[in-house]
Amino acid sequence: MKGVVVSSSVLRDIDVGFQTQFNRALGRVPFFYKKLCMRVNSTGSENIYAWMASLPAIGEKTAEIIRTRLQVLGHSVVNKEFTGIVQVPRTAIEDDQIGVFGPIAAMWGQRAGQSPDLELISQLSLGFTTFKSYDGKALFADDHKAYKRPAVWSNKGTKKLSAANFQIAYASLRERRDAGNVPLFTLLDPSKVFLVVCSDDEATADSIVKMAKTAAGADNPNFNKAQVVVLPGLQPASADRPWFLLDCGNEIGPLVFQDRVMFELTANLDLKSDKVFTEDLFEWKARGRFAIAAGMPEFGYGSTGADAA
Repeated sequence: MKGVVVSSSVLRDIDVGFQTQFNRALGRVPFFYKKLCMRVNSTGSENIYAWMASLPAIGEKTAEIIRTRLQVLGHSVVNKEFTGIVQVPRTAIEDDQIGVFGPIAAMWGQRAGQSPDLELISQLSLGFTTFKSYDGKALFADDHKAYKRPAVWSNKGTKKLSAANFQIAYASLRERRDAGNVPLFTLLDPSKVFLVVCSDDEATADSIVKMAKTAAGADNPNFNKAQVVVLPGLQPASADRPWFLLDCGNEIGPLVFQDRVMFELTANLDLKSDKVFTEDLFEWKARGRFAIAAGMPEFGYGSTGADAA
């Protein structure tokens, strides 16, 4: 049976097919990070975010106009590189079996598209410990401190998700103020307020914000106050069930997606390369650069879910 002669033109045709499958699948991923993160384009190895400690209030003009000197809080976020390599044996091309690798290229594109979500889940899971905000504290902490002010404030809970604890989180966000004691006007757009939960808490979250009536038949005061986002893999190995309430309707959000290089598929198809000569393998590499970072902790609330509701 006549097989395929491996040539540069054959390899180019295969590459076109792989690229098409990869990019098609990459664009079809239902991204979570696009809902939850403020997107920032990056042009270097890192971005430095200059959050303002306090902005002046805008009020009626009087004889004395209050002036506020802006205090800039630096917060550096380094881009990470994400990559993976798929190898195709030369014999698979010679034996005209390349069709089986098309779905693999598509799955590779899907995996690449899911990488920001996996990084988001990983960072949120560290949100009570090593995922730091601009003040040097964990993104969700009970000892945040406004710039040069002695008082501390908390956006952290420890109880499992319940209607009562959702209301506590909601009230906490609603009353947030900046360092100048000016209200931040959170929770103004319910379509951009997200109750983020693990899979085991999906039914509880739905009952809290998706049902017009409570189990007892009364009007549900939490109805439509937030959108439920279920993040598979969010739950740690312990019995804890962390959950988060994020207000993503402001100009600055509680989470940042820093986009440096979009995922792309590149190929090593040189018939004279060492990889081909010694191992008879052609390689395709998926590569992207980005970072998930903490934004403004004022616009988020997180609970470890360690304690009983």
